[in-house]
Amino acid sequence: MASTKDRILDGSLELFNTKGIQAVTTNHIADHLKISTGNLYYHYRSKDHIIQALFERIDLAAREVMAPLPTPITPQQWAQVFVHGMNIVRRYRFFFANIVELAGRDKLLASQFRALTGWTLDWTIDAIDALIAQGSMRELAGDDRRRLAENVFIIIWNWTGFTVAFRGHELSHEGDTREGVLHSMLPLMPYFKPKFARDVRAAIDNAKVFGQERSFLAEP
Repeated sequence: MASTKDRILDGSLELFNTKGIQAVTTNHIADHLKISTGNLYYHYRSKDHIIQALFERIDLAAREVMAPLPTPITPQQWAQVFVHGMNIVRRYRFFFANIVELAGRDKLLASQFRALTGWTLDWTIDAIDALIAQGSMRELAGDDRRRLAENVFIIIWNWTGFTVAFRGHELSHEGDTREGVLHSMLPLMPYFKPKFARDVRAAIDNAKVFGQERSFLAEP
């Protein structure tokens, strides 16, 4: 059975995702979980503290997904990172749809998010270097490698904000996750060698599950 702290986080996540973070108060969360506000405040002093705890989940999940890849990197492994990563973004879409506001009012959260972003960019640049070294990707100048990695994460971090603005919180669906993977992979495709690019696209098309924090790709 989930602990009260985990129930508060899970219930808050559900409300933030479906109602929007601005529309949800701690009273709404307590009512949703059928607990007293005193019980909620015993575990989390404010809505901002709940958001901080949810970000810790995001950070942990992202670092798990972006563990060092074995070499040579296969197209299936490369696609898998993007599928899992976009599933995390969808699961915590309230956060990514409100990054600017949340970071602007919480200096600690802003610092932690910058640290995670820097870490993911470094991971991506290292992975690009590995793909170039194994002959799956054409050469790029060092500065262009970072710019390419930044372009990918500009799309990933902002994808959920785009879909929420386009359709609203309640209408977000699993198809958005697949489209987010395809959009975020697109800047990389011209730099992949043709066979690697085809196999990456096939791996995405063959993904069995979208919209979950962890998903599984069909083996080739």
